[in-house]
Amino acid sequence: TNKVLDRELGWLPGLEADLSHTFTSGWSVNVFSAYYQGTVDYTGQTQSGTPLTTDTGTKFFRLGGRVKKDVYKKIHLYVGAQQHRWDRDIKDTSNASGIDETYKWLEYSIGLNSDIFINKNNLINVDIAYLLTRDATIDVDLSRINLGSTTLDIGDGAGGRINLGWKTTYTENTRLGLTFFFEAWNFGRSNTKQTQGGTSPVFVTEPRSETRNTGLRFDFEYMF
Repeated sequence: TNKVLDRELGWLPGLEADLSHTFTSGWSVNVFSAYYQGTVDYTGQTQSGTPLTTDTGTKFFRLGGRVKKDVYKKIHLYVGAQQHRWDRDIKDTSNASGIDETYKWLEYSIGLNSDIFINKNNLINVDIAYLLTRDATIDVDLSRINLGSTTLDIGDGAGGRINLGWKTTYTENTRLGLTFFFEAWNFGRSNTKQTQGGTSPVFVTEPRSETRNTGLRFDFEYMF
């Protein structure tokens, strides 16, 4: 069904690092990583359908790279891949026990990136990509209520990403900037498996899900 089972909303402070290198005329490669950590508001329901509000301790890590080709003036075409890990610690409440979940997935992307110059010291960067999510899993840990744990295979999906950034020249070799980003991943329904290691094993399934991530990033660039 299209029923929404839970939502999480909040800010996750973090750091990103990106290293880019032009290895021949019109071609470049870059590798990047990011880590975010914080607490977000959780709104959902228990297994019986009782409304539930709590907090979720969240950690998000990504590592990836991409190859970029100049196609026209300041327009670049690229393909990339990323590995994602998303840890969720849904906290206990007075009437419900929490749960630990860890999502892992591969992301493949194809996109366009372009610099739009305002003047010699300022530019706008636009980045749009189509995403494929593959080989996704979720580790479900119910050990805090003695129901064991298991790993589910999540169905493949698709998504998209938009970055809109402003950059200004600070010194001859450095730039400062601010980037707004929006990214979306869709995942298919998982298989159903029985938990292991608990006193009362249960069968668990991850329904079809959608993840939306919106934020602001402060940028510092140094050009070697």
